[in-house]
Amino acid sequence: MTDVAGSECGCLTPAGPVRALARPGLTPVAGDWAVLSGPDLLTVLPRQTVVRRGRGPDDVRGEVLAANADLVLVVQAFTPELTPARTEKLLALATAGSAMPVLVLSQLDRAPDGAAARSVLADLAVLAESCPGTPVLGLSTAPGYLGLQRLRTLIAGSVTAVFGEPGCGKTSLVEALTGTAPAGTGGAHLVPLPGGGAVIDTPGCDPDAPDWLAERYLSRLRAAQRARWRAASVSRRRLRPLAGGA
Repeated sequence: MTDVAGSECGCLTPAGPVRALARPGLTPVAGDWAVLSGPDLLTVLPRQTVVRRGRGPDDVRGEVLAANADLVLVVQAFTPELTPARTEKLLALATAGSAMPVLVLSQLDRAPDGAAARSVLADLAVLAESCPGTPVLGLSTAPGYLGLQRLRTLIAGSVTAVFGEPGCGKTSLVEALTGTAPAGTGGAHLVPLPGGGAVIDTPGCDPDAPDWLAERYLSRLRAAQRARWRAASVSRRRLRPLAGGA
């Protein structure tokens, strides 16, 4: 599925792209695999991963933006406004959908200098402690800046969702990676990558809005971290040598 507009869906098939109409009750999203019969979309196959955003503090299900992504690029502009809380929330939403998150620091050509840059980097160091193992890439789509080729290598052959707040540079990044501007507005759009794979450009996610889904995931993550810390602390106490070296 490349895009969805109401009940009409764009689909990639062995014969090429087609438009299909989803049966009543189906809610396909970009990235879905589906069964077609002529111009009719009969069913959506089970999703392996999802990219989801909450729609308020009481929303327990959230809105699925994209499906079946292997990687989720959590794009954040490298500015003084970048904070651990906002980034952690987006990483939580990406991780909760079972895909592998990658933190992408965009717009490095506009990065702050001196103390402001050190402050942002210090905040990211704090964030890394709560999200261990998450790859971090810095890049700019402006001519002459590095980082884009490393990202191309990372996502080659994969389905990659691009996720972040409005204005962080998501769509510019998709254009730089695919050489094509995503068609349409308002929803997610899947664009094939040259050489294999695809990128899904998703709508912006407000990192400052209350989000029950993100808070639930983060509370579980923090509880697991506390449990690991307590277990490690108990283990260290048990291994402590006796007084006098006995």
